[in-house]
Amino acid sequence: MIRVIAEGLVKHYGRVAAVDHASLRLPPGELTCLLGPPGAGKTTFARLLAGLETPEDGEIYLGDRMVQATPAAERGVGVVFRDHALWPALTVRENVAYPLKARGVPARERRRRVDESLAALRIDTIADRRPDALSAGQSLRVALARALIVGPGLLILDEPLAGIEPRGREEAWDEIRRARAEAGVTTLLLTSDVAEALARADRLAVMDLGRILQSGRPQELYNQPVDVFVARLLGATNLLQGQVDGLGHDATRREVVVRTPVGRLVARTNLAGLAAGSPVTVCIRPESFAIAPGVPADANRLPATVERITFEGPTRRILLRGPGDWPVVALALQSQSANLREGQGVTLSIAPENVTLLAGKFAVGGA
Repeated sequence: MIRVIAEGLVKHYGRVAAVDHASLRLPPGELTCLLGPPGAGKTTFARLLAGLETPEDGEIYLGDRMVQATPAAERGVGVVFRDHALWPALTVRENVAYPLKARGVPARERRRRVDESLAALRIDTIADRRPDALSAGQSLRVALARALIVGPGLLILDEPLAGIEPRGREEAWDEIRRARAEAGVTTLLLTSDVAEALARADRLAVMDLGRILQSGRPQELYNQPVDVFVARLLGATNLLQGQVDGLGHDATRREVVVRTPVGRLVARTNLAGLAAGSPVTVCIRPESFAIAPGVPADANRLPATVERITFEGPTRRILLRGPGDWPVVALALQSQSANLREGQGVTLSIAPENVTLLAGKFAVGGA
């Protein structure tokens, strides 16, 4: 297993910076998801790692090797493209064997390794079919086999489940998980599917306009986004403009008092450089609110009126109006919200550790 490091990568197409000083580290053997909207630069970034594009600036390390000037065939990177990119005139066996043939592996050795790969991915029974006779799931397994046949140090998956129907995605993920485990390969998954990234990633990186905005564990990015874009991309959130009113006396608790349109809120934060008067944006996830009679002693409290309740299966989405007619969105389990009614006055509570502060102000509203 190898560590992969990209530092300050730059790539323009004309005047457009597709990748703009982007840096990212992939820990050995882990699955890192690169998440961003279409046009964020994800595919170009991955092509730079694979050697399919040449960076104008920056460095790429695959293990101990600096490879930004190394030809793609010598990098040891396997790629599964969005459309799987199987050669239509070749059979499954021939598609999987092609990378070995291109490297001059002898026929007997090539046949042995292809047989092992076909059996491992359970496509040995379709070895003589051509791509147009394969299902989407079978096509993915062939593309995986071809990408892994040379034993790459890095595997890149570019939205590999894009053509697979929802009911088949879990099985496809099982195939990817099994193949990765057997190969022990560091993996970069490109996706615009937030739920997929949060659920599957060991590490998550968010990209937009060619830049890597934040990377870390999925829970870290969800609970402590670096800016409003990351906060909104990863899920519904309540955003409020605020101003630091004061800092707590106990430095170990990292408490900050913030003045907002709904009143003063206490937050616990690692955000550096805060002082009285500093402008901030307050971010609170809907599921972090409690709507219940019992309120913990150190929780923030604010009165609100229930405006609308939407049933969403295991949860209810609740739109409320807080102080100053500020819109607030909360999520509550059925068991905790069965008695709520539209027009009802309630008290919302939110623990200080669930009040996230972002640097600077932003024109914001509800979730």
